[in-house]
Amino acid sequence: MNALSLASIILAITLSACVVLLLIRKAGQLGLVQVPGARSSHVRPTPTGGGTGIVAGTTAAGLLLLKGTDHALQPASTLLFCGLAMAAIGLIDDRWPLSPRIRLPAQALLVAAAIWATGGAAALAGEAGTVAAALLAVLLLVGGVWWINLFNFMDGIDGIAGQQAAAMMASAMTIALLTTDGAGQSWLWWYMAALAAATLGFLAFNLPPARIFMGDAGSLFLGFSIAAIAMASLAAGWVSLPQWLLLAVVFAADATVTLIVRFLRREQLTEGHRSHAYQRLSRRFGGARPVTLAAAGLNMLVLLPLALLAGHGVIGWVIVVCVYALAATGALVAGAGLPDDQPASLGAYRRLLGRPPVGERR
Repeated sequence: MNALSLASIILAITLSACVVLLLIRKAGQLGLVQVPGARSSHVRPTPTGGGTGIVAGTTAAGLLLLKGTDHALQPASTLLFCGLAMAAIGLIDDRWPLSPRIRLPAQALLVAAAIWATGGAAALAGEAGTVAAALLAVLLLVGGVWWINLFNFMDGIDGIAGQQAAAMMASAMTIALLTTDGAGQSWLWWYMAALAAATLGFLAFNLPPARIFMGDAGSLFLGFSIAAIAMASLAAGWVSLPQWLLLAVVFAADATVTLIVRFLRREQLTEGHRSHAYQRLSRRFGGARPVTLAAAGLNMLVLLPLALLAGHGVIGWVIVVCVYALAATGALVAGAGLPDDQPASLGAYRRLLGRPPVGERR
């Protein structure tokens, strides 16, 4: 670790915390107060937009790191610029809700830029040729846009999104250090550290009970940054796709199962709701704290070791399938996608599919 690297981490966490404190004090004047509604998980007006601190801290640290690295300027600067653009989309959406017809194409354009800048699709394709690389680029584009939006969907209780970002960065950094020589000297590795540090600066005010919420600017920025970092690490050969999928399972399984169930229920998918598994569990267990702490423990104590075991071989895909099957089952047991007042049960899901529960007459 050199002095510049250490300075970037201090800058990330300090600037993030200072911006968050400023927003807490000025939220009313800026119109950044979230009033609880029927679909909210909080019960009193709370400042929002705190994710702006994460954006400021991470970006400033990333720019500082560029001064002391031999990392190619173009990919790094592209990621920084696209991250800021994604945060701007979220900030606008926080104040003046954007139509999906505007938001989704803009997100897709930024994800496409990240795919091009990092070379993630070409790295995954290897020697399979340009057609395979093009197909993988499309899959990464769809997956990247989905991940960004599901990360936004999952930011619904105190601390949950912040812990997920910090845990994924810490886990990816650990995997890279243990498996790749020289990873700790790269701009990318320290940029992961800066993102984690800035997120911790925000989490100091967002852990239950939260003094401020993240807002779309922060959640979209984090979702994009994680996706872009994942692509760059794939190109560098640090962290494999199965490993990233395992690190993402807490959010990916809950959001995907919830979306599918709500689609089968013919709900308006763009409307707000409180039917994610983590939201239902927070109501069942008396608040966000036990759910957020459980998610953090699962990420660091279970999924990180499994990701290390998965490595870059076929065994990794076997582990991914098994873990996602278990996670999807857990989400269903928690009642993901069901109405607030409907307990989770096999009968509830059978009715959803047009089948009566066992023993019930038609």
